[in-house]
Amino acid sequence: MQDNVYWLISITSDSARVSLVDDKVISQGQEISWEQNDSESLLKAIDTSLSSQNGETTSNCAFIVPPAWISADGKIFGEMLNNLKNICTKLKLHPLGQISYDEAFVESYNNDDSFPGSYILLYFTPSHYQISLVYLGEIKKRHTQNFTTDFSVSKLEQILFGLGFPSALPPKIIVTGTFTSQIVDDLKNYNWLTHHDTETFLHLPDVISLDILSLDQIFVNTIKKQIYPDTCLPPQTVPDITPASNLGFTIVDSPVDVVLPVKKISKPISFPKFNLSYYWLLPFTLLPFLPILPLFFAKVDIFIQQNPVDFNENFNITLDPQTNVASKTFNLSIGASLPTTGTREVGQKAKGQVTIFNKSDRSISVNSGLIIVDTTGKIFKTTNNVLLPASTYNLDTGVINMGQVKAAAAAQNIGPEYNLASNQNLTIKDNTNLLVKSSSKFTGGTREKIAIVTQTDKNNLLESAKQLLKERANIDINSQKSPQNSILDSTMVFTNQKTVFNREVGEVADILSLDLSSKVSFLYLDLAQKQNLISTLFSQKETLSILDKNSAVVSLNYVPGKLTLTGKANPKINIDQLKPKLLGKKESEIKSVLNSVPKYYQHHLTNSLWFLNLLHRLPVKSKLINIIVKD
Repeated sequence: MQDNVYWLISITSDSARVSLVDDKVISQGQEISWEQNDSESLLKAIDTSLSSQNGETTSNCAFIVPPAWISADGKIFGEMLNNLKNICTKLKLHPLGQISYDEAFVESYNNDDSFPGSYILLYFTPSHYQISLVYLGEIKKRHTQNFTTDFSVSKLEQILFGLGFPSALPPKIIVTGTFTSQIVDDLKNYNWLTHHDTETFLHLPDVISLDILSLDQIFVNTIKKQIYPDTCLPPQTVPDITPASNLGFTIVDSPVDVVLPVKKISKPISFPKFNLSYYWLLPFTLLPFLPILPLFFAKVDIFIQQNPVDFNENFNITLDPQTNVASKTFNLSIGASLPTTGTREVGQKAKGQVTIFNKSDRSISVNSGLIIVDTTGKIFKTTNNVLLPASTYNLDTGVINMGQVKAAAAAQNIGPEYNLASNQNLTIKDNTNLLVKSSSKFTGGTREKIAIVTQTDKNNLLESAKQLLKERANIDINSQKSPQNSILDSTMVFTNQKTVFNREVGEVADILSLDLSSKVSFLYLDLAQKQNLISTLFSQKETLSILDKNSAVVSLNYVPGKLTLTGKANPKINIDQLKPKLLGKKESEIKSVLNSVPKYYQHHLTNSLWFLNLLHRLPVKSKLINIIVKD
């Protein structure tokens, strides 16, 4: 395998692609999507794309990363760097370096031109497109626009107009990444010159599209220039020689040779002679300077530690609905239950048999429901229709035989108090011709209280379940927090709530249960948005402007109308002013100088030649002192 062959690993915010390259693109792997904020998903996507290629292999690799991974000082964020290290370790790759895709593009696109180019670079991915405004070979502005609907050229024009570029934009648009021919046609056919009082372009822009193969070749050219700078220089050209006759001069066929006289030396030159017998004294002449030599070439690192400053600042901020803030939605279901509070009395009615007597001399038909009352006023009713025969008289003996019939009866209400003994005299209400007594025991009367569901139970359970749903949603949202995003908790919204109770009002139940499901949505800031917001807010408050925002550990809490920044940060140190105060200082004098540093509490030194520094002093040149502030 040749030494200049390596894997070109191109990463966007939602996909990864691996190509095998040397001076040109040899082969391209599949573009595999990955879940943002999931390093294992990124590792799997790169491994899958790499495995899709057959043939040559190598352990060298170079990374093309999103601009959002690069901080304002040009260094990759620590979390992203750890992800790349983890990928190289697990896939056994040797990294050559990394660069953002717009920087890589700008460095090699039209690099043969004598004048740096100016253009608008549009890099498309399935979920968003990145705008890089390039002016004279330097990226002046960046903007990321997520896709909420299809791509709109008018929306792009609004974004370009809002970038606040001091002059008209360069009339050249380069489209690359994952795009369609329709996007290119829309850009070419759009009327750019009649929508604003201020001209966006001086004339209609040229629209150029580059496919993935051409884009990878541009990346390869940039990496080659950085790894092998000598091979990337343009070939030297020899200008054509113009004959002198064409310039109006006369050519002399036989030029005259000028012979210079040779000066003769009368005697040989005498060079001074040195007595080598005294050279051994030279080291001894340097001995007095030996103690101070390290002060002129030894480098020293001073590690300073400060007590961080706590801050809690409020800003009056309203979230603009048109702001390009990302959102997430997930489904959440919970179950809840509570004991019911309603009660109801239930039981059985006492039942038995009565004998009804007829005193009249004619038969009587009695329908069911005849009201019978005992001596304590409890009411019973017959449950069947009966026909009472008439009474008979025996005048010889003077005996009256009343007509009688037996009928079934039951208590009017439930309860054991309606149980009666047999042969109890009863009365019939509103009928003096009839007499009645219990002919059997009345038994089976019972009463008990049971739990039932009330409307209050349903209301209380629903409120409890909603609170539980909110707590669970907060837990799930907090689990998605990472150094790469900042979630705006107060933007949490519940929609499409569905409630299912296991019992309705009035139904018998000791426990009422509820299943509650809902869609949960919330907004969050990605890493670049969070960094930009923090930088802006730090510059607006005097109490924050004196702090080093790069050392800040910040949490954001947003409620409608107010954003609270809470965290810690080290005070700023003017290193350029501090270094001259430390030049040549003794080790014992360093602390007195560093006491002027805000919130200073300790330091330590590392020196490459401290064992030779017999004077125990700092170097006498500022460039030899490196001050490092530790968190």
